[in-house]
Amino acid sequence: MTDIYLSVDVGGSQTKIIYQVDDQTKPNYVLLPPAIEEITKDKLNFFMERLGWIGSPSPDQQLWVEWNNRVVVLGEFAANFDPLDRIKELKYENALWKVLGAVGLIVELSNVKVTAKKQIHLELALLLPWNEYSDRRRFEEQLRVMLANFTVRKQYLKVNLERFLCRPEGGGLAALRIKQQGVDWLRTSQLAVLMFGHRNTTALYFDRGQLKLGDSPLLGFANMLDIVLDMTSGLDRERLSSAIFDARYTIINKVYSKDRNCSARPDWITFDRIQALASAKDPTLRQKEISHIADAIRVATAQYWDNLLRWMDKILPRPLNEVIIGGGAAYHVEVELEKYFNCAWQLKKIDTYSSVYERTGQYIPKDDKLPMIPMVWGSGFITQVQETFNLDSEQTYRYSTSARLVDCFGMFDYLLGMETSQ
Repeated sequence: MTDIYLSVDVGGSQTKIIYQVDDQTKPNYVLLPPAIEEITKDKLNFFMERLGWIGSPSPDQQLWVEWNNRVVVLGEFAANFDPLDRIKELKYENALWKVLGAVGLIVELSNVKVTAKKQIHLELALLLPWNEYSDRRRFEEQLRVMLANFTVRKQYLKVNLERFLCRPEGGGLAALRIKQQGVDWLRTSQLAVLMFGHRNTTALYFDRGQLKLGDSPLLGFANMLDIVLDMTSGLDRERLSSAIFDARYTIINKVYSKDRNCSARPDWITFDRIQALASAKDPTLRQKEISHIADAIRVATAQYWDNLLRWMDKILPRPLNEVIIGGGAAYHVEVELEKYFNCAWQLKKIDTYSSVYERTGQYIPKDDKLPMIPMVWGSGFITQVQETFNLDSEQTYRYSTSARLVDCFGMFDYLLGMETSQ
């Protein structure tokens, strides 16, 4: 009997973890910072002794893995040990440690019973970039070795990997759409999946049911952030990214008039989080700094999109019946994507007597004289992700989290579907 069902997406901005243990009726999720660092056991012991008893951090805030006399710290805890920027490293190597850490975290958070002799039975779904997908067998072999005998936060564990399912990034989105539309639809369609991530941007192309091509270059949102950092001073990726998406998600679901049926770019300079990036104390200098940051974001966005545009022109076949859009960074270039695929929103009145409209989730051609390729955001499952994980508190958090989770959620749903179909 399976003890843990687990889906992991080792993204460049976050490690997404969706899991369910055998006595639960619905899944849970954990988001971890992507940082990972190998340290010595002495360094870990010294840190813990120096810390003493100060507060009571949750397991995800103080996560480390030990295997074969090696110690690796993960997520928020890694920040205490000056982690290197590993955004250009292969994901699958670091993913080994992240999966071990996720299993140990789930055992502790869900009170999975563990004894010295008992093996935990695990089913795992994993997402990797297309350009690392060929490494999946090597990953699985090494993971089985490591799972047989490891320690997380001083808890010794033995895990048997009963099922391993690996797909390229975007595979979870494709699985959800196929589940929704059916295999017959897939076999008569030409379908693309675009995943706009922090590290990679991934494209998958399905021609009448067959995966014909894929690509996953290092054209992630981090490149855009780095351009802004090069043009400004005193900023870092995390603060900048958070401020940009706070502004973007704030305007994403506002009501609209019948005269405005396309996305709009935030007026960066008017948002508190963008203004808070400035460090100057003098009011005049501060205002100039805010203007400079806003200008840098505009310039960097144009360069980011230009790189994406040239890549998409080269990689995406025509015609396409539809394109599935995923990844948090997609919302940053929604304006450009609508123009590229000739999409304008289909609107409806909020009520009979109102002159205010809202989006239906469907598209109409932006230019009637040109062909339209309909976009499907998050395979149409973003609302279901919000409801599954009760993401109903604050608007910015709800949209950003569900957009980032949906690919991982699709893999988790597929994993459970394989179990129930047997």
